[in-house]
Amino acid sequence: MVALRTIPLGSPSLTNSIRDDDLVIALDPDAALDSAGATALVEAATDHPADAFFGDIVVAGGRLRRPAWSPTRLQSDPVTASPIAVRAGWLRAHDLTGIDSAVVFRLVEHGARVAHLPTVLSHHPRGLAPADPGEVAAHRKRLGLTVESDADASVDVIVPSAGRSLPDGGPVAVAAMLESLAPAQGVRFLVVVGEEFVADRSVLDRADVTVVERPAGPFNFSSAINIGLQRATADLVLLLNDDTEQLAAGSIATMAAHLTDPGVAAVGALLTYPDGTVQHDGIVIDDARPLHPFVGWDIADTEPHGGLIAREVIAVTGACLLARRRDLLAVGGLSTGFPLSFNDVDLCVRLQRSVGRVVIEPAARFVHHETLSREPVIAPEEWDRWIDRWGEIEDPWYHPGFGRPDDSHHLHRNADHLEPDDELPAAALRLREPLLRSRVHRARVPSASA
Repeated sequence: MVALRTIPLGSPSLTNSIRDDDLVIALDPDAALDSAGATALVEAATDHPADAFFGDIVVAGGRLRRPAWSPTRLQSDPVTASPIAVRAGWLRAHDLTGIDSAVVFRLVEHGARVAHLPTVLSHHPRGLAPADPGEVAAHRKRLGLTVESDADASVDVIVPSAGRSLPDGGPVAVAAMLESLAPAQGVRFLVVVGEEFVADRSVLDRADVTVVERPAGPFNFSSAINIGLQRATADLVLLLNDDTEQLAAGSIATMAAHLTDPGVAAVGALLTYPDGTVQHDGIVIDDARPLHPFVGWDIADTEPHGGLIAREVIAVTGACLLARRRDLLAVGGLSTGFPLSFNDVDLCVRLQRSVGRVVIEPAARFVHHETLSREPVIAPEEWDRWIDRWGEIEDPWYHPGFGRPDDSHHLHRNADHLEPDDELPAAALRLREPLLRSRVHRARVPSASA
């Protein structure tokens, strides 16, 4: 059985009596382990190959429910995985004699496998001591990350457009979108149009716009994006709805900075409704259904739940998604089997399984006049295809302890971070990792009689 050993923070206390498989955790002097949580962690870690483990914490009587391991979030919120229990053998292999406040960064830099157990592991009457900003800067430098993307980096923006006007006699949506981003150095727009385009084509007469004709037939968002992707030449590609407008200047550069990390595959932005409330701040999956948390919330109200922090999520909306062109091509672009719905979530899951992480960057902001060009209806065949492909996937960044009101009339409320009334059932107390596993078909599972 694995043992959990408590040592002083920052002290070289990795003695010979601590076995390589044992877990070592460092606590502040006024903090205390939760006995039930510590027992659950030891039991879970005994047969699990992860290098380090962390749990939820109680600060001044209030529980903080944490997402799974999130390297991007650590840069803004370094204590989001502290205190963390690390295998003594991993520490020794990396010439560490104890645990200090920078150990979470070392785990990222060395590609450690880290798991989260959704139960309380420790109690902190005064909270956790903030990290040294110098440690964060040093961590970013060791990873080779920049604060901003290369100002000369080129971006091709792929915009499928129906040429419709904004509400209440407003301008043509795609024209307003183009104006909100101009002038943007190194940005070229590929506007994909078809028979559904109702505006005068003159709104697209700009030096930085290339009009790409799609074949005749019913509109298919995935196909339109893929057509633009074939015409794109820039290293970075932004998928953007024509009913969006940039709110925060330099949002594309802010998103692109994350792609200096080779471990990041896609980046999304915070989208708001015209009234300024949240429309998109990342996507969660709960019981197979992709949902938007915080819909209709004031942006500031999302802060206690990490809504203002750049962080890993299972998916971001295709209404505003930045990625490397080579990565999108490597996974085959968007699946045309999802012509209107689920194509973005499907893409993000495929990117995570084969390329890297998906990040939401709330500092990049656009207004989104949602469903301006079509009704928000999910076709039954798209739902069936989604369930067949990803119906068993679990979202590691969406804590199982958040309340699920199951409001069939307002599905977005099912994703809101409501506090639960009861503790999690024992079946939900399993380790969570940022690994999106494939389904295993029952035909490949050996039968009991085999």
